[in-house]
Amino acid sequence: MEFDLTPKIAQKVFEGEGGAYYSWSSSKFPILGEDKVGAGKLVLQPRGFALPHYADSSKVGYVLGG
Repeated sequence: MEFDLTPKIAQKVFEGEGGAYYSWSSSKFPILGEDKVGAGKLVLQPRGFALPHYADSSKVGYVLGG
C-alpha cells in the first residue's frame, strides 16, 4: 500500500478577527476516512481566544508558538 505523504492544503472553515479554523476532510483525503480520524488546525491571532467546548471524541492539541 502506498501513501502520499506530501503536505496538503487545508480547507478554511471559518475566519474571524480572532483567528481561523482549517480542516482536512476525509472526502478529499481518503486515508483519513479509512482510519476514521479527522484533522484540523486552529490559528489564533494575537489576543484571540478559543472557548472551551465539549466533544464526544478524543482530541490532541499542541502549541507551535506564542
